[in-house]
Amino acid sequence: MRRFSRQLSGSADVKRRAFSLPALVSLGLAAAFLVFLVTRFDVDFAITWRQLKGSNPWLLAAAVLVHYTTFVFRGARWRVFLQNAQKDQDDDEAIRDVPGVLYCSQLVLLGWFANAIGWLRLGDAYRAYLYREEQSASFSRTIGTILAERVMDAFLVLVLLIIAVPFLLDNDGGAAWTVLAVAITLVIGLVILVRAMTWAREWVLRKLPSWLGERYTRFHQGTLGSFRRLVPVTVWGLLGWMAEVGRLFLVVQALDLDISFPLVIFLTLANSLLTLVPTPGGFGAVESGVAGLVVRFSTVTGSVAAAMVLVDRAITYLSIIVVGAALFIGRQAFHRRSTPNPDTNEDAALARQVSATGEGGG
Repeated sequence: MRRFSRQLSGSADVKRRAFSLPALVSLGLAAAFLVFLVTRFDVDFAITWRQLKGSNPWLLAAAVLVHYTTFVFRGARWRVFLQNAQKDQDDDEAIRDVPGVLYCSQLVLLGWFANAIGWLRLGDAYRAYLYREEQSASFSRTIGTILAERVMDAFLVLVLLIIAVPFLLDNDGGAAWTVLAVAITLVIGLVILVRAMTWAREWVLRKLPSWLGERYTRFHQGTLGSFRRLVPVTVWGLLGWMAEVGRLFLVVQALDLDISFPLVIFLTLANSLLTLVPTPGGFGAVESGVAGLVVRFSTVTGSVAAAMVLVDRAITYLSIIVVGAALFIGRQAFHRRSTPNPDTNEDAALARQVSATGEGGG
């Protein structure tokens, strides 16, 4: 019961953060980005609406389904990371202790939901918090597995960008190189961080108090211990990214846009980098950034690009809020039903005691 109460209080904390002053400021910045989108690209909403009305609903439905498979792939990958991080235990025990793919996928989705309503990517910490509360796991070790996820994602994004960028140099190589440079910088920064964790571990432990040193040790184990069984981790990661590429490709086909497949890959990856902007779900930055890249690298006009962005963000942002909220509420209701009422338990115990006393007295 105490665990469930802590989960409720943590959920309330997520809500408070979502509507905090910094979150409202970030929404104001997002609105400014959207105003920039409309004014900079001279969006004609009549053309945008016509493009939306002419879209293929079956392809859009397929785009939604493909998008949500990414959570299955990412959940399966995170499960492998969690198993890897527990390899200091017996292998069978480590695998047995980690929940199934469906559970891990739910927590990944809830992390995206928290990112969509909060700022500064609260979702990663929230996912680790849920896993700790529900599985009695180490928060520090779990955060380490999520950092390992980010390192792997950064490498995969860089590899896919290297594949896509050469096909875009004929249009505007400057913007393509800029996005590639951001990805390279991100990878270099993460590699330096991981290497520093290895080199400076003993020095850091000497400087930290014992209670904090224990937590850092678990964080270190979770991060570096995750990099085992790299083949399944890489395969699941690639499938997750291909699901996102497939979603955008289906959106492009549904709107009948003349956008090449390498550009679809590039836009998907640029989208993921733009979500690093500290607004809820990258709101504002993603829309203006992706629309600008579409106009720059294709013959699509700003009004038509706005239609593509609106449809894609309805899937990747609005639907995450709706589905994530439904999952959040459903899990809360399930935990509320499955958590025993201490008053009921005490009454039942008292009834059994009275019954036993009565039988003995007879």
